[in-house]
Amino acid sequence: MAEFEINGTSKTFAEKYAALDADKKAAVDAIKEALLAKKKVHERISKKCATYNLGRKAIAKISIIGKSIRLHLALDPANEELAKYPLKDLSDKKSYADVPAMLRISSDLALRRALKLIELL
Repeated sequence: MAEFEINGTSKTFAEKYAALDADKKAAVDAIKEALLAKKKVHERISKKCATYNLGRKAIAKISIIGKSIRLHLALDPANEELAKYPLKDLSDKKSYADVPAMLRISSDLALRRALKLIELL
């Protein structure tokens, strides 16, 4: 078998955010403002994502993969009321167990849907 040697490091969330174009940065900022407008919600930026906590409970995460923005919310993706939103269930992964509903933000419509879902939190 061939052995692979990987050199280099992964980019941090701040570096990925800085590399985004203006439209994507505006989308991240709009989501961030909507989350921080809620009472007692605080932001924590780690290497991989930005986590938003209500007290000690995680209610949302924003991650950047390539040029796409992913919003993870503490909603049940199997809920019938949320069936019209293209949510992906990531509850089987340990790092997303608290925020299992994932929505990709790639357009203005997706951003509007994200802001509506944030209101439901």
